[in-house]
Amino acid sequence: MPSIDYETPGTPPPPPAALPPLRQPASRTDRVRDALRQAILDGALPPGRALVERELAEMYGVSKTPVREALKQLQSTGLVEINAYQGVSVRKPDDRLVRELYTARCAAEPEAVRLAAEQRGAAVYPEARRALDEAAVLIGSGETQGLGIANRRFHRELYTACDNSFLCGFLDQLQDLTAFVAGLGWRLRATFEEEAAEHAAILEAMEQGDADRAEQLTRAHIRKAQQTLSRTLGDER
Repeated sequence: MPSIDYETPGTPPPPPAALPPLRQPASRTDRVRDALRQAILDGALPPGRALVERELAEMYGVSKTPVREALKQLQSTGLVEINAYQGVSVRKPDDRLVRELYTARCAAEPEAVRLAAEQRGAAVYPEARRALDEAAVLIGSGETQGLGIANRRFHRELYTACDNSFLCGFLDQLQDLTAFVAGLGWRLRATFEEEAAEHAAILEAMEQGDADRAEQLTRAHIRKAQQTLSRTLGDER
């Protein structure tokens, strides 16, 4: 089979790129999105809260256009629901959402952790350790507002070590929704210390290069979180 020549004969190669990366300040849409995202994750905007473009535009001092675009981006993460008849609102987690979200995580994250441990062997994970220590400080002080972000960072530091862009990209898409659902569950029933102990065990297995144990502990951790959330949300109905 003849090889394919992608270069036009006689055409000199293009000069190497020498331009610096374009740096621009965050757009209004980005700023509105980030502010709304944080308010949703912190619980300042609770599930079911209506998000009215006009009110948000006045609050943030922008036109409705960046607000509309920000809401569309938040919809893509699962934090916001857009209904043709009822408008836009913060998502209301239910049994189906919890089941599908944690089933998806359970299918991908333990495998990513296993791959990371197999590839790296016994190794240190300093950023995961820092996230774990930060979570411990937050729990000890009772200032648990930032705990969801610290926990998500812990998980991400471990699964991204697998160096598989497809697995990491898939799990990254679930980050905000996982933090949102977990944060809601914690506000109803605190399980901080239990989860911190499970995180410590997972990290220990990773640092020892024990791929089997890291995978098993991660899967058990995700399944337990799903069961706890389902019970907690069920009790509230």
